[in-house]
Amino acid sequence: MSTEQYSVYVAQDRVNAIFTDAMGRMYGLVALGIVTTGAAIWVGDMLGVGNVIFSFGWIGMLVMFGIMFGTLMGANAVVSRGNTGLGTVLYLGFTGLAGFFLSPILMRFTTGTIGMAFILTAGMFVAMSVVGMTTKRDLSKLGPMLIFGLIGVVIVSLINILLLGSGLLFLLINIVLLPIFLGLTVWETKQMKELAQDAAMRGDARVANQVAVIGSIGLYLNALNIFIILLNLLGFASDD
Repeated sequence: MSTEQYSVYVAQDRVNAIFTDAMGRMYGLVALGIVTTGAAIWVGDMLGVGNVIFSFGWIGMLVMFGIMFGTLMGANAVVSRGNTGLGTVLYLGFTGLAGFFLSPILMRFTTGTIGMAFILTAGMFVAMSVVGMTTKRDLSKLGPMLIFGLIGVVIVSLINILLLGSGLLFLLINIVLLPIFLGLTVWETKQMKELAQDAAMRGDARVANQVAVIGSIGLYLNALNIFIILLNLLGFASDD
């Protein structure tokens, strides 16, 4: 084997190592975020944190949403600037806040419903991620379409919450939201894969690490929303 050929093989090994590390880090952070949320749900239930928040009504919910949104935007901002360490801390802080927020909501559901929603969420999330990692199709147009659809559904949801209060419309909203977040999981997985591959090809482990953290935030949000949607659908079915 010539020196030139050996260099090519070494370079390819480095590309593979950077890419594999980025993908492993991304899914590891998603898993860690889910564990953090679960722990926060337990702590929130023990301390009644969620009940305190909801005791202030809409004001408490808006303040909580504001803190969560600010934490999430802060995580994205600092990671984009290259500070993946602080971004990871903020991301995990957000997942903890999400757990506090969910703790009183889960009290409305049975343990069986929660367990079934979690199992279905895990299965769907893994399946969609596999599709995103393996598909050869160009999904560049899929993301914007799904995001526009999501915005439309959110607007309808707000109208229903503030004005209509329709249970049937609530059910239909969740039915529509499920494929949107499943599609976003496929799209974001493929997008993060391509960005990580590009960074790996350039030998840029720092950028690949940024991709891993940003990707974990998006995928965690998708998994969380899929879980909440399935809870709503299963809860609606059990009420019937």
